[in-house]
Amino acid sequence: MSLRIALTAMILVAPFAKFTVRHPHKSAAIPKLISVTQITRDGIGKTSLLSDGKNLYVTEWPSTGHVVAKFSLSDSNRSLVTSNFSELKALDVAPDKNSLLVTPVRAGAAENELWTLPIDAGIPQKLGSLLGHDASWSADGRQLAFVKGSTLSIAGGDGAAARDLYTASGSVFGLRFSPDGRRIRFSVGNTAQDTTTIWEIGADGSDPHPILGNWKYASAACCGSWSADGSYYIFQVTQSSPSSITTLWALSDHGKGAGPAQLTDGPISFGNAWPSNDNSRIWAVGVKPEGQPVKYNPSSKNFSAVISGVSATDLDFSLDGKWITYVALPEGTLWRCREDGSNRLQLTFAPERGALPHWSPDSSNIGYVSIGQDKRSKIVIISADGVTKKDLLPENRSQIDVNWSSDGKRIMFGYLHDTPGLDIRVVDLSTHEVTSIPGSEGLFSPRWSPNGKYIAALSPDFTKVMLFDYETQKWSTWLEEAAGAVSYPVWSADSKYLYFDDLVTDQESIRRVKVGESRTERVFKLEGIERYPGPFGLWSARTSDGSWMFVRDHSTQEVYQLDVELP
Repeated sequence: MSLRIALTAMILVAPFAKFTVRHPHKSAAIPKLISVTQITRDGIGKTSLLSDGKNLYVTEWPSTGHVVAKFSLSDSNRSLVTSNFSELKALDVAPDKNSLLVTPVRAGAAENELWTLPIDAGIPQKLGSLLGHDASWSADGRQLAFVKGSTLSIAGGDGAAARDLYTASGSVFGLRFSPDGRRIRFSVGNTAQDTTTIWEIGADGSDPHPILGNWKYASAACCGSWSADGSYYIFQVTQSSPSSITTLWALSDHGKGAGPAQLTDGPISFGNAWPSNDNSRIWAVGVKPEGQPVKYNPSSKNFSAVISGVSATDLDFSLDGKWITYVALPEGTLWRCREDGSNRLQLTFAPERGALPHWSPDSSNIGYVSIGQDKRSKIVIISADGVTKKDLLPENRSQIDVNWSSDGKRIMFGYLHDTPGLDIRVVDLSTHEVTSIPGSEGLFSPRWSPNGKYIAALSPDFTKVMLFDYETQKWSTWLEEAAGAVSYPVWSADSKYLYFDDLVTDQESIRRVKVGESRTERVFKLEGIERYPGPFGLWSARTSDGSWMFVRDHSTQEVYQLDVELP
């Protein structure tokens, strides 16, 4: 459920244009981003960016499958690298710049053969009997590092004389030799812990170790490339809520500087970085987040836009259905508008980021989760005209989930599931008195039933739904799933059912459970949509007429050139 946290300063990118980053004052010689220029603009998915100094090579996946595209750096012309493979992925450029290291892409195959593919003309050559999912040559072409499963191995440049170097505790990827050929850096991913770390090992198998130590983002770093002279290592860091963003960092390889220096900071996520030979540019794949809020018709299995021309998530309709509040993507600003999208008003501004807004019953105020520069979340109440704004309850714990009472006089809320000391509290808006729901310790994500008789809440592992009965003042286990996650629960208008986004099975669906029963039933199976991963997971909610809303992922992946100073 967790996503990666965005840092606060934002670089605003004008599509298809070049922008300049202004530095307000001179400082010590540290790596800096000077400007960014968008190179491609075709909307095709991209990964595995490489360069020979004259061209860029990018693995793309249009509707026909994975191909390798070549972009001229002189005029941005695009052409395809021809091959006899139905699908392939490029892994590296040969030292002589005449061929690529590639692997075929085959459905269901975790490991595939490694081949050299001539760029202009020639016959592909298989590299021995090697199998793997990632590989890289040394700068002189005499060594080949490759990985199969979790084992990093090394061979001659032609694939001969292979031997194992190291077996990691996790998946291994992102292999790159140092320019002198003496070291290999690689990434290790641990799915269970949701971490990635960068490691280094000698080409002779000596001294395997993580390179970033106790650095604050060490467990979210991966996928680096050395500058041609070996002075810097450019890598990426993926940070979690309030929005998932990937940033580029430069690490001096000769002891210059106090540690990694940040180069980019949103709203575009940059990865797959490749430095130019003269250290003046870095080419990277940039992902520009965009989400389209849509509502789903289960009978026709069709989706339609909730608000036209808006990239947004976390929508909420006023009780009378006349107003909508939403969080704009990727900025994270809070807005409100009429149900037809007219009369839009921006309510919050950067660096504050909003999430999960909800209208008061009389449509005069909006309660939302505010995430500031310190990354803590708090509940804020703002008037619908944006004139008045106040914190619900000043404190240092991360508050979440605004629940208005039916008369609008109280707000119930919880705390983030990874915050110590979970419980559920109610604030009286007139007296500011705070009370805790008895027995709510260890629970989060509360939902007040419309009739005020019940509270539904989740366990921190998302597998249990607990029910509090105000009449008996007791909690009971309402629903318990063996594995997976119950996401974004919502009550029916008559308080008889709790609906939720089912992330428990491999068939994504909306399910419901009835009060007094523990058996769930599927309302509909969700098909035909690639969903946007929002600040707190895959968001879903209901419109004022009861239709289900989701966010379709319309993010774009393009190649950018980053002009930099690497002193």
